[in-house]
Amino acid sequence: MNKFKFGIFDLDGSIVNAMPTYTKVFSESLNSKFGINIEKSKKYYQGSAGTPIDIQFKYMLEKYDQPTVKVPQIVDEFFDVVNNIDFALFDGARNTISGFFEKGFKLFLTTGNQTINSKNRLEKTELIKYFSLVLGSDEILKGPEHIKRFAQLVDLSVEEFSSRSFYCGDGPRDMEIARIFGIYAIGIATTASEERLFASGADVVVNEIADVVGLKIF
Repeated sequence: MNKFKFGIFDLDGSIVNAMPTYTKVFSESLNSKFGINIEKSKKYYQGSAGTPIDIQFKYMLEKYDQPTVKVPQIVDEFFDVVNNIDFALFDGARNTISGFFEKGFKLFLTTGNQTINSKNRLEKTELIKYFSLVLGSDEILKGPEHIKRFAQLVDLSVEEFSSRSFYCGDGPRDMEIARIFGIYAIGIATTASEERLFASGADVVVNEIADVVGLKIF
């Protein structure tokens, strides 16, 4: 009998093909405003995928001795750009999400993006109906508190919820969050490399979200 009952998904880079654009906007913003090298910003952004964007901007500004007081303004400008773009779903994303839902899994979404913008994106792609709860990072940063909220919603201890859950994400931070709780971590190698995902705690790595349903654990 399959032990999994709950599925946790990251959005950008896992379900929606947004990360190349996010990387470009992030690195060009830092370059135009502070002269920070574009390639170095790209490398950091991709390596820290799954981390809330305000933390990513703050890290780069501190690293290059720039004023972090401007982070809220830069974050707002970042979202002003990316949230006006209709990103495409990855091939197989719709069938993967709907397939788990139809099999009786309760699904949750955790993202470093803003909650309202993530919900809007899910509504446009008609995926919102499959998720019991969508949490962004504007009120509660993506991380342990999101997992606790998911467990609370289904009236389980965090330990019991985690033991019955899998977590799909494209970023090293996603794998780290799963590892904290002992959640089965499925890395999707669309942003970070397979090696980086395994090093961050992935139990298994697939090339794209469509490959998740074929894993022998289900």
